[in-house]
Amino acid sequence: MTIRELIEASPLPKGAEGLLEPGPLPPDEAGAILALARAKAGLTPQEKGEGKTMKRSKFGLMLLAGVVCAGAVVASAAALFQWDKGLAEALGVGEEALQGALRESGNAIQTSQTSQGWTMTISQAVGDRGCAYLLLDLAAPEGTVLDADLYQLDDCQLVFEKERRGVWGWECLKDEDKTDHRISFLVHMNMDEDMRTAQGVLKVRGVQAVRLREGEQGGDAVERLAELSYELPFRLDYQEQVKSCRPGQTVQVERGLIKGAVTVEQVEITPLSVRVRLSSPDAILKRVWPLTEGTPSPGAVLLAVQDRSGSPILPDTVSMDEGDGAVEMILSYRPVIDPAEVELLILDGVEIPLKWEGQ
Repeated sequence: MTIRELIEASPLPKGAEGLLEPGPLPPDEAGAILALARAKAGLTPQEKGEGKTMKRSKFGLMLLAGVVCAGAVVASAAALFQWDKGLAEALGVGEEALQGALRESGNAIQTSQTSQGWTMTISQAVGDRGCAYLLLDLAAPEGTVLDADLYQLDDCQLVFEKERRGVWGWECLKDEDKTDHRISFLVHMNMDEDMRTAQGVLKVRGVQAVRLREGEQGGDAVERLAELSYELPFRLDYQEQVKSCRPGQTVQVERGLIKGAVTVEQVEITPLSVRVRLSSPDAILKRVWPLTEGTPSPGAVLLAVQDRSGSPILPDTVSMDEGDGAVEMILSYRPVIDPAEVELLILDGVEIPLKWEGQ
């Protein structure tokens, strides 16, 4: 298949009506992203007590409208998907059998642009209905030495062809070879709309190098390497490998003044995420939280995903979308999980058996 045929099979979004763009991240949010990147790289935070936080609120309004980017080379075809080593390692997809099982959950993209001699490429995507990951590669001009501890994208924005609500972010992946003038980033997205055929544009205005200074005054050294201008269109095109069930089980919670009934309406699972829909006529629904590494206060009503060994499987990220008398949680996992190993939810200590449809 030629590049032209791939382009014709993957039309880009047209028009830019109603384009909504946020400004640069506030300092506190930029600091939180850096702290998370340091943690992912296995580096100790400068100050004790740093860690992930979750906000219990409705999804924020995502960007809308599509943009066609001149000068971009684009190709997208799920049939051509072969796991990139960096993406497989970032998602914990190490076994060849698991890579094969997840092949339909990814697609090759290969969207590239060059700015000031720096070439940025969205090479691959993998995801399910509610979450997706983009592998972003950046090649510096020949002779450039990229030996910093971490790298940051400057003024990074994500634009979709239609309105979506959700959360997204990015992180720098571990650089295995600091002599090859190449670095990679992982963009992750949790959305309330189906991501399997989403079209969008990733905008980046620069790249910064971060040199960590453990125990030194003045903080880390941040250097802007280049002022760049990228508008990279992408199209997601993959299949969701999902199992679902409708437990319909209600748990009565009585803990002093904390009282109410919570019903587990539906559970969907893929290797990348678990999606849980809960309902309740009581205010107690606002106290239900998924069990994570940063478990909330003792007053929380905890929801945990449990494997066959009886151990909880802690999510990497969590998104929660609240409606009238209901909440939908998306628990995303890195490393990926084996759905066959998940048979129970635990809600406030009560076991909820998961009998998957079709089994």
